[in-house]
Amino acid sequence: MSHTEFKLTTAERPVGRIAILTMDNGEDHNQPNTFGEEALASLNDALDEVEAADDLKGLMLTGKPFIFAVGADLKQFQGMDTEEAREGGRRGHEAFARLQALPIPTLAAINGACMGGGLEIALHCDYRTLSTGAQVAAFPEVFLSIFPAWGGTQLAPRIVGAKNAIETIVSNSLNNNKVMSPKEAFERGFADRFIDSATFLDDSVALLERLISGEETIERDVDATEGLDEALANARGMADGKTKGATRAPYVALELIEFAARGGDLDEGRKKEQDALAELLPARQAQASVYSFNLTQQRVKKQPWKPDAQPKKIRKAAIIGAGLMGSQLGVLHLQRLEVPLVMKDIDEDVLVKAREHIEGELDKRVAKGRLHEGKARFLKGLVTYTTSYDDVAGADWVLEAVLERMDLKQAIFADLEEVLDDDAILATNTSSLSIAEMVTKLEHPERVVGFHFFNPVAVMPLVEVIKPDGVSDAAMATAFEVAKKLRKSAVQCGDAPAFIVNRVMLRFNSAATEALRFGTDFKTIDRAIEKLGLPMGPFILFGLVGMQVAYHTAETLAHAFPDRYHVDENFTLMGESGLPGVYDWSAGGEVYPEIRDGLTIEEDAPWSEEKIQRAALEAVADEARRMLDEGVVADARDIDTAMLLGAGYPFFNGGICMYLDQTGISDELFGRPFVTAEDGATA
Repeated sequence: MSHTEFKLTTAERPVGRIAILTMDNGEDHNQPNTFGEEALASLNDALDEVEAADDLKGLMLTGKPFIFAVGADLKQFQGMDTEEAREGGRRGHEAFARLQALPIPTLAAINGACMGGGLEIALHCDYRTLSTGAQVAAFPEVFLSIFPAWGGTQLAPRIVGAKNAIETIVSNSLNNNKVMSPKEAFERGFADRFIDSATFLDDSVALLERLISGEETIERDVDATEGLDEALANARGMADGKTKGATRAPYVALELIEFAARGGDLDEGRKKEQDALAELLPARQAQASVYSFNLTQQRVKKQPWKPDAQPKKIRKAAIIGAGLMGSQLGVLHLQRLEVPLVMKDIDEDVLVKAREHIEGELDKRVAKGRLHEGKARFLKGLVTYTTSYDDVAGADWVLEAVLERMDLKQAIFADLEEVLDDDAILATNTSSLSIAEMVTKLEHPERVVGFHFFNPVAVMPLVEVIKPDGVSDAAMATAFEVAKKLRKSAVQCGDAPAFIVNRVMLRFNSAATEALRFGTDFKTIDRAIEKLGLPMGPFILFGLVGMQVAYHTAETLAHAFPDRYHVDENFTLMGESGLPGVYDWSAGGEVYPEIRDGLTIEEDAPWSEEKIQRAALEAVADEARRMLDEGVVADARDIDTAMLLGAGYPFFNGGICMYLDQTGISDELFGRPFVTAEDGATA
């Protein structure tokens, strides 16, 4: 990708000559403008020309079509040491400060996506307009275990107030990297005018002219300290809850924002940003975050596992099993594929509920203005709800989502073969069962793939695409193409018990169930695991995914790998309890008495948090190594991508394999890292 250039042109207007500075990397909108060393040099060159011109009356900064700028080039962050990070901060400050110091009025016309350094450079202009078509605005840096280090923490509280700055820089990042809509960004004060996209650039130039002539003025009355103490306390509490202190980025960002909000000197604030960047950017967490970003935003989208075969065109789709998971899958397929969809189940009542769910979800989108009412009616009309396989005939893509019973899935696939064309693709949403066993009685087993979603379907971005032995390239290519159209991130794995996420998670959590046998209490175990930076401990997780689901998957793995997966009396107690989880949240989060009083304790020798963590990490390291050696995954990056997208592992840990590498555990146990220079999926 070409580096971003700051292209300077001028225009004669009634108020005099104005400069138009356009950020453009020469690519289309799919490759947005970013700032690296070359871009900053280009900005300085453009500013040299502006400063040398004595007849300019004003300057407008904007971006190429649909894109303003999305911040720093993350590739340049990899491997940065302390001094390189400090120098990178200084160069950005120096260039942006020159823009801020121009003696003429400057206006940032935010015409498209504006994130990170893009929002920072806009804040260095005197005024800002924002297009209704700008899509998103955000400061995502804390999500990457750094912070807006080119003046963002210092200017945002002065311009929009500390409360809005904290919400945008810290809270949104901690809230799954939430972004602002253009309207929200305007309402928070990040822009002075909100202009319709159809006339945006012309209206922005006209506003700049009125500001130059004095016909119009823009004044801001911002009390940077209003709500500061409460906002700081809330954000620190949120950081504690989300990260358990495993990354310093949110706390550093809050310190810098507070400095600016309380009237700190701007130049001193910039120096503080440089010092903080020198600390955070070379640290494990930020480097892992850059790695995670690459995996989830670049590598997985290229689908390196997809075979070079023509995918089947999907003109009709079907979901077999219309229960909770099936109805979610129905909504997704209907909205993304927009082809006739058959919802098949044996129970009419289940189909009624599925229809209520699917049509209800469409109605919600209409109510929120995200879907036109006419389009919703069209989509509703595409769905057939049926108990008969005859209606499935002619489907090109059929996904089963019934109970995890091998005999049931085998029977369903046999029935489907009776009505489907020979080239139709069959997929199973199984979370752990063998696909090879599932297709043993089929005439065309080569067309069956695994296609495992995570719950809730609308939220979780991962789908595991399972490649059984003998599957055709056309079937696999179709699965990847469908995943892309569904806007899901697909990761390939072999047909091995529990695939990637469930296999890794249950091995990781095996230390937790073992610690119970030594009298370690549930909350100590959960707290120990959370301190590794994970969103929740294993026993809270069991309640989220469902105790019975976790128990069933554990049984599958214990049957396949009895040497290291065990379903002991305590796991059985939890799995067969019929309870919604380990903790009774209606009773203040105490352990259910039925579980607490029924535990089997071998020895009253509770484990320390450190022992729990070490046992969990050694267990998962062993399993990851086995998965690689067995060819279940092509590369350690596949495991990390799946854990980031399917298990909610934080970016600042880089999944599990990168974490084991960075902390030295993989080298200690195996004498080599998991993540190597060569990517096995592309080799």
